[in-house]
Amino acid sequence: MQSRLWATVDRIESGENGQELAVLVFDEGPELVVPRSLLPWLRRGMVLRVTFERDEAAEHARRAEVAQLQQELFGREEE
Repeated sequence: MQSRLWATVDRIESGENGQELAVLVFDEGPELVVPRSLLPWLRRGMVLRVTFERDEAAEHARRAEVAQLQQELFGREEE
């Protein structure tokens, strides 16, 4: 399953720690702030096609990690 959106690079700004951040504005209005280091080629005014793709393997790994942490914190659940 994929969903596509378009965003415009509104501005590049400095974060609290001095890291450069790119502010992307979607056609519908919401903003997304990403570290510019992920997309160093970005320039103000560029239009991006943004694609989101589900990663089921990563979901499974993260759920297993959470389950392990819960086991460590709360012990074995009774059946």
